[in-house]
Amino acid sequence: MSRQLQQLEGIAEMHSAPAQTRFVVRRGSTDWMVYDRELKGPAQLKKDGRFAEKLSKEQAEQVKQLLTEALKPKPVT
Repeated sequence: MSRQLQQLEGIAEMHSAPAQTRFVVRRGSTDWMVYDRELKGPAQLKKDGRFAEKLSKEQAEQVKQLLTEALKPKPVT
């Protein structure tokens, strides 16, 4: 790969849009849900658990925050 092409790729990486978050709060037909972009459907609170749907907006925001924080790497002590 040419040096010029490597430089252009590095610049593109620095100016690219930030990665989308995995979980998004979305409006359902009558209530709110947490959508999982990776699984392309309602988020699950735990493996084989209930789906994060039929929630108030406040509940959905709280669930989104919990799921997002659970994915963060744990610091090594």
